[in-house]
Amino acid sequence: MRLDKYLAAAAGLTRSQARRIVHSGRVFVAGARQKDIGAPCQPGDEVLLDGELLVLPAKHRYYMLNKPAGLITSTQEGGYGTVMSCMPDKLREGLMPVGRLDKETTGLLLLTTDGAWSQRLRKPGVHGKVYRVTLDQPCTEAMRQAWLMGVVLHGDEHPGRALSVECLSSHEVRMTVDEGRYHLVRRMCAAAGNHVKALHREQVAGIGLDAALSVGEWRELSEAEVQAVGS
Repeated sequence: MRLDKYLAAAAGLTRSQARRIVHSGRVFVAGARQKDIGAPCQPGDEVLLDGELLVLPAKHRYYMLNKPAGLITSTQEGGYGTVMSCMPDKLREGLMPVGRLDKETTGLLLLTTDGAWSQRLRKPGVHGKVYRVTLDQPCTEAMRQAWLMGVVLHGDEHPGRALSVECLSSHEVRMTVDEGRYHLVRRMCAAAGNHVKALHREQVAGIGLDAALSVGEWRELSEAEVQAVGS
């Protein structure tokens, strides 16, 4: 990493501010004054600005997990197995699930150390969540229209509404919603007179579950996937 870039990241400066400071002779690297803005600088190098040690902020981590059934979405055991058991011990520090999938729901779960990124993903009405829903009874056109128009949910003053509903077979639909209310898809199906036999999340905010991941497997998100969430 170039010294000006390191200085900007570690001290919260713009690149132009960092360049001026380096040229002014206020920066020391490994005990020697350094005025070359392009000088190589790595994490762990001793970089001083006006005598104060500069340290790069910790790099956030982002993962997707193909969640198995039977695990709760929590960082605390509480008598049940959690999704954190799918992650290696060395990666768990500071890691948190983004939103929740209930115990029996499977599929895409995102995990990160970046609280601000997590908050953007969970903001209602911003990012679509796509589920494959296996139903107990056949899906009728009346049910599909009810989900699109909005159904009254028991004990909730706000109706549940789908952005889209695609019939995949007589007993299976792909449903997109834009919020993460408690058991939303299950409650919407119940309100329309049906019952969910299996629920699998396929996509969140344009990030699709990697088909190469077996149940319980995980991988890091690509830079493009992280940036897809926006700011």
